Amino acid sequence: MTPVVVLSRQGARTLAWDDVVRLERVADVRYHQLQHGPSAAEAAALLDGAEILATTNACMPTLDAALLDALPALRTVVLYATGYDHIDVDLLAARGIGLTVLPDYATNAVAEHAMAMLLSMATRLHLAHGRSRGAAPAAASLRGIELAGRTMGVLGVGRIGTRVAKLGAAFGMRVIGYDHSISATDTARNEGIAMTTRERLLAEADAVMVCASHSYDAPAVIGLDELDQMRCDAFVINVARAALVDTAAVTAAIRAGAVRGYAVDDVVLDPTIDGDLLAEGRVLQTAHSAWWRDEVLDRGRRMWAHHLLAVIEGRPLDAVTWSNGRPVMNGSHPAPDWDRVVDGDDELVVAP
Repeated sequence: MTPVVVLSRQGARTLAWDDVVRLERVADVRYHQLQHGPSAAEAAALLDGAEILATTNACMPTLDAALLDALPALRTVVLYATGYDHIDVDLLAARGIGLTVLPDYATNAVAEHAMAMLLSMATRLHLAHGRSRGAAPAAASLRGIELAGRTMGVLGVGRIGTRVAKLGAAFGMRVIGYDHSISATDTARNEGIAMTTRERLLAEADAVMVCASHSYDAPAVIGLDELDQMRCDAFVINVARAALVDTAAVTAAIRAGAVRGYAVDDVVLDPTIDGDLLAEGRVLQTAHSAWWRDEVLDRGRRMWAHHLLAVIEGRPLDAVTWSNGRPVMNGSHPAPDWDRVVDGDDELVVAP
């Protein structure tokens, strides 16, 4: 049977019991319960002989060339996550190693979290909470704004961005969108989203919602030039990757009065340097918690098991790298030709 290694914080308990039983009928599965990603030496020992690695982000080793050299049998990685910008996809593709992800298990939760961040910034809710327990400066104003009638600009109209746009419209906001992908743009138009240029979006939006995907080592999509194009009373709401927004540039813009505030689903500021922005509620950090919901955890473990079973059976779902519909053995086989297709939130590399 196919040798499979599963790395997670709860081991076999990460999956539903019936999925554990189903997997053990078709594969030789080894579960390892970890609290963090293993070192290269530890990973080489844990994954020895494995053809398939199923891993959560928290327990994933660094998949660099040296580790892959030590794992000649590895042919597929099944990731319990949506984003994969921390993985060198080109390296995996060059080695003929497949990668599959879960692009839709947290869409609603993340979109709702984006709206929660916007609502908090607009109403100053987070600052009011701080004031009630004596943790906010007395001089910091609790004065906020209404969202109805204002303009939401959605950067990246894939699954999450489209859902954010619909939620914004439900709050009475005028919604405009931009995506560099032609197919995503067409799909968004069919969903009723008014698509425009990036320049017009930045100039008109009261809230710029960053919902784009982030590729490995790619530059920020919101930097000094983009901030200069924005309204001085606009919010930047980043529910995607922190790297999509230049943190130094946006904090400088807030201090200069060039934008109103910034919310990010991560922790990006040093409180010893920018603690005043946090205390005054001009920056809101939510520590990568957008996906952490009861429904998402239940849905995610089911989807992960389903994707793992699909890979074992040679019919991958949501493949980022793959070859001719079949896993490619790492090692002596030549690297296949890859076509790159961009689809909203997800960058897919599929066989011709």
